[in-house]
Amino acid sequence: MDICVSVIVVTRNADLFHAGASVISDLRDTLFDEVTLDSDWSVLDHAMPEAGPHYQTARTRAIRALAGHQNRLSLNVVHAQSLSGALDRLQACDRRDNVHHIGMAYIDYSDPYHAGRSTAEIENDLNWFYDRLRARNLQAFQTPTSTAVFQSAEMPHYHIHPMNFIRCLLPGDMDVLRAHLLSLWMDFYELSLANRKIRPGSQKRPTSLMASTLAAFLAQQAGSNWILQYYTGSVVSSLITAFEDQAAAQNVPVLRGPNEHSLACGAMANWQLYEKPSVTIVTSGMIDEFRGTFANLYETRARGFLICAEQKPALWYAFQSTINPEFDSRDVLHARGVPFVYISEPQDLARGLEQAMALYAADRGPVVILATQAVMNMAAPPTPRVPAPCVPVPAQDQTQSHAPPAALDDLVDLVNGDAERLLLQPGALPPRCRQLVTELAEASGIALVDSILHPGMVASHHNGRPNPNYLGTLGVYGFSDPVYRYLYRGGRIAPRETQALIFMEDKISQAATPFGESKLRQQFQIAQIVRRSDHLAPFADLAIRHDPEAALAYLLARLDISDALLARRRAAIALAREGEKDLSSSLPVLPMTPNYFFGQLGALLRHMIEAEGYDFTGLYDVGRCGISAIRNLPRTRAGFSGWYGRALMGDAYTATVALAQTAATDLLVFVGDGARALVPDILPSLLENALANGARRDLSVTIFVLANSGLSAINSYQERILFNRTSRQMRVLNLGTQDSQQDMCGYQVVTRAINTFDPDALRHDLRKRGRINLFTVNLAHNNEGDGMSLAHVSGWQQDQLAGRRNRPLRAHTEERI
Repeated sequence: MDICVSVIVVTRNADLFHAGASVISDLRDTLFDEVTLDSDWSVLDHAMPEAGPHYQTARTRAIRALAGHQNRLSLNVVHAQSLSGALDRLQACDRRDNVHHIGMAYIDYSDPYHAGRSTAEIENDLNWFYDRLRARNLQAFQTPTSTAVFQSAEMPHYHIHPMNFIRCLLPGDMDVLRAHLLSLWMDFYELSLANRKIRPGSQKRPTSLMASTLAAFLAQQAGSNWILQYYTGSVVSSLITAFEDQAAAQNVPVLRGPNEHSLACGAMANWQLYEKPSVTIVTSGMIDEFRGTFANLYETRARGFLICAEQKPALWYAFQSTINPEFDSRDVLHARGVPFVYISEPQDLARGLEQAMALYAADRGPVVILATQAVMNMAAPPTPRVPAPCVPVPAQDQTQSHAPPAALDDLVDLVNGDAERLLLQPGALPPRCRQLVTELAEASGIALVDSILHPGMVASHHNGRPNPNYLGTLGVYGFSDPVYRYLYRGGRIAPRETQALIFMEDKISQAATPFGESKLRQQFQIAQIVRRSDHLAPFADLAIRHDPEAALAYLLARLDISDALLARRRAAIALAREGEKDLSSSLPVLPMTPNYFFGQLGALLRHMIEAEGYDFTGLYDVGRCGISAIRNLPRTRAGFSGWYGRALMGDAYTATVALAQTAATDLLVFVGDGARALVPDILPSLLENALANGARRDLSVTIFVLANSGLSAINSYQERILFNRTSRQMRVLNLGTQDSQQDMCGYQVVTRAINTFDPDALRHDLRKRGRINLFTVNLAHNNEGDGMSLAHVSGWQQDQLAGRRNRPLRAHTEERI
């Protein structure tokens, strides 16, 4: 090699500098024609100790390995006490006539000047340094072995694998230090400098025709309002890199999570709250790792692409393949009604992607793309073809129908009729429809409720003011006291002709109400407006298949309600909103009951919303405490519920990872200790996303882990409904929480145990920006209140019914937990 290689040494530590100089001196006769030193420190009068056993072994093996090489180098050692100083010395370097490369860099961040410097900050320093080298036309190696950074033994608050350097702890033993420095140089020489496949300068990143085509398609469909997510694997790693470059070019967030299931949760939450399509990439065999959330994705029609690596069917029982002689995952996808394509050969890529984009336009949820590695890694041309605009072709069950005028007119007659109590519950509605629902309720005296599936779809507060038509939650669990008072008279459901339930874009699943199908059919007038024919409930009296926005506009234009009827309807809503809460809600015993904690938190949030304009997005996990949060806390906008679809514990908690980057407001997350124990700790993933995308300094993320050491929803079912004692199956073991406060990855991370409710301290914590609050709330278990069952209404702590003591309410077989 007729080249000159500069080795960079950035240190304030003379011992480190002289240890490196001694290594070079020992290799001089074996590898180097000439060695020059550009440093303010001299090595001539610095004697090194005799080689110890570690260095002696390393030196012997290095010299033996180099003896067979014919390469000779001119070595220029550039020493400075900072990266900027090294940059200046390199610029002034006399390169002579031979080729000059900047090779190995030894960077010392172990001295107190760099104390507490994080991996991310070091990465930024190195990116700045190598960017400046390129700007000055200085060719440098940037390989996995070319940059080593020494740090002190003092460990930072968090650790993360560096992407652009080798992390080393500075040895205190000179023998070990010299051996380590020599090993680092030999790795660089063998794997980078002498490797014919490696050239100095930035290594080219892989490209993928699949990535460029789908990214261009999503840009056409959604602009930059989409997200990229992945859980890596060897087969998909190059596709992920190519997709990351596409996302960066479009300013699209790239998000990760602790497992594949969390990616599905993030995709579902971002679609429900912000209508963001997603691309989710996972490796071979991982299609089953999404748990039941995979089915939830299709129920919510969350648009996007789910790319899963697959093997060729011709391979005999290929590793991690889901298509083999004994099993074919395509049969499972087909049985679930999941749209998918399988692309086995590169020549079929264009056809497969066209099919996938057409399925996307059919609006049936995310499209699964099963593809081999050769297909995913097919390189993109320099100017990839932009796909033609995809005209949406609705699936058969979603074709928009123009409902016969009589159907909508019957609904108009119901709203304009004599019934004094109309209650409307929306499913998933876009913001424009939510506004129309609010206008309709105000103009017609309709009471509004949300559900445990879609909390906040109608919010308790709008622009900082209470919504006078909002009564709370109607659901199989967590139904609100005002809802009960509105629908019941003297402990019984009010006469059928006096009230009606209106469900909009809701299939009226079991989770939507505490009433069984027979009770809904016999004791309520039911109207339903949905777009899909398969969502029309068989027990609905008035089932209308129509676009909800068009139906709302039709209703608003034809309202004809007398002032007297409107006054009676509004009075019925106001009367239902009055009433006493259960005794536990106001009793400050220790440990706190869920009723008390959420009652106090609800009062604090109402004050913050009404007096300070506080705005937040709620995430509610599956369990008693998640239900308590839905039932007792005010809402300013639509939130995300783990109860959606299969009601999978941990969904809302893991969705926090994605929403922390995409949310429009603060996040308040409520997860029970049972759900928290079921899934991984999400803090590392929150922080890793912050490193990649930047910490959200404009909001805070507050996670309440509600710890009562039990699976309390099941506990209540056993104790309150079946009158059995609890058992080990409901037990959760919680470890104590250590209070701490530390800066990590751009966030201030605060960990705290909450044993008593302090409104001033909590308000202070919620108002802080750039915070991740991890609060463990220590609670008792109880079986009172919170609408966990209709049987709860008759408890002695409740005050819902006039004369109820003469008619005790019994638990019915229809009631469920």
